[in-house]
Amino acid sequence: MKRQARTLGLAVPLALVLVTGTAWLAPGVAHAQEAAAATPTENAAEARQQYQQGTTAFQQKRYQEAALHFEAAASFRTSSVALYTAGLAWDLASKPERAADAYGRALEVGGLDPKQTGLAKDRVAQLETTLGTVAITAPDGWRVQLDTFTEVPTPARLHAGAGVHGLSVRAPGKPIERRDVTLQAGKVVPIELKEEPKAQPKVEVEPVKPPPVVAAPPPPPPRMHFWTTRRVAGVGVAGVGIAALGATIVLGLEANSAQTAYVAGPTRESLDHASSLQTWTNVALVSSVVLVAGGVALVLWPDPDGEGRVHVGAAPGGVVMAGKF
Repeated sequence: MKRQARTLGLAVPLALVLVTGTAWLAPGVAHAQEAAAATPTENAAEARQQYQQGTTAFQQKRYQEAALHFEAAASFRTSSVALYTAGLAWDLASKPERAADAYGRALEVGGLDPKQTGLAKDRVAQLETTLGTVAITAPDGWRVQLDTFTEVPTPARLHAGAGVHGLSVRAPGKPIERRDVTLQAGKVVPIELKEEPKAQPKVEVEPVKPPPVVAAPPPPPPRMHFWTTRRVAGVGVAGVGIAALGATIVLGLEANSAQTAYVAGPTRESLDHASSLQTWTNVALVSSVVLVAGGVALVLWPDPDGEGRVHVGAAPGGVVMAGKF
């Protein structure tokens, strides 16, 4: 019953192929799926049945149907003879691209007799001069399909006319991937299929925070030296004033002596001498006081950034110096 059900299931797609001439892949894919699920004994039985049906169709000159049966038989149980016979049927059905595929697969499987091997090689070489060829390599378990032709395992050497064709790639456990392939007559296009590397998990790297910016302390104020040129000059001026003050004292003593002499013996000459000494004594006194006050002011006068103020001025009978320190 199980064999009969599979035979009935195959008859529908085969009828579709004969009517439309387009559904070339349906039997091959169906048989490949059944072959994967069936036991070796069931596969061998299905292979014999498909080969017998292909032989019957071939004898009745239904070459396209026969080729599909032969390929179905090879999908259930790998057979170079079934593939070689499929190539003959495709040749007679005027499907050179399918014939080249079948001959090539038969040669890859091996096991043909020398005559069949020679004929298959010659026919493939002849067909590849007018067809475009794509040579596909891939990891084990991958399958490929060119346009709507039979899906085959890799490595595979597929053929088609010149132009753009669709290549379907089926990797284990992955959805079908489709890509375009441009073929030219008499030329081979090599394609290597590879496993795409697994995407590495993205590691989030926290940005390194820069250290906090610490403001540099302000530079210390420049050290101010007390003994500046102005202060040194002020000490010198004050020294001159003190010396002048000493001279003033001497002149004052002489003026007193001259005044005493005038009182003892008043004469015109003694009066002029006493008056002259008194005048010079006053001038010397004022000058010495001014020099001393100026020197002290130069020494004690604050720097430009200070807050002190010193004022020196003349006053009746002397010099006045005031300030804030």
